[in-house]
Amino acid sequence: MSDTKPLLEANDLVLKKKILSLREHYDLEDREGIKLGGADGNLFQLPAKFNVQEADGAEVMRIEGKVFSLRRQFTIHDPGGTELGTISKKIIKLIGEEFWVEKNGVEFMRIYGNFTEHDYQMVINGAQVATVHRKWFTLRDQLGVSITGDVDHRVVLGAVIVIEHIEVTERENRN
Repeated sequence: MSDTKPLLEANDLVLKKKILSLREHYDLEDREGIKLGGADGNLFQLPAKFNVQEADGAEVMRIEGKVFSLRRQFTIHDPGGTELGTISKKIIKLIGEEFWVEKNGVEFMRIYGNFTEHDYQMVINGAQVATVHRKWFTLRDQLGVSITGDVDHRVVLGAVIVIEHIEVTERENRN
């Protein structure tokens, strides 16, 4: 039996993006560098989809983008297909960008910050429940994720993967 902590019990994670890959791939590790899981998506798939799994390969969640939508939307599902939340990007904001997560049409989380710098906070009912910070001076993109509040870890990890995917694809489309 492994003494590795399960992915969904870790409050401090590092999300590492694979640089050269035919798929969009993220490794999920603890702060000591022990792999807790991973996320895989295809680069050329419409809508974008990701599968997130524990280190042993057990599925944790699926993330599916919406093909036809006024704003960028992704829905997070548990392995049984139950919706955990839908993350959407605010279309117009005077300064910065903003995301929100809702379930059954009711908003329950807002995500604020500087997404191009990969520095943002997740807030539920005015209380911060998670933060994300880009780690500088690394060979591949690394994001530190700290979950500090009472929130489903799958929603936080799903939101980080979605925001990273949206920011990268929008940056590539601008270039």
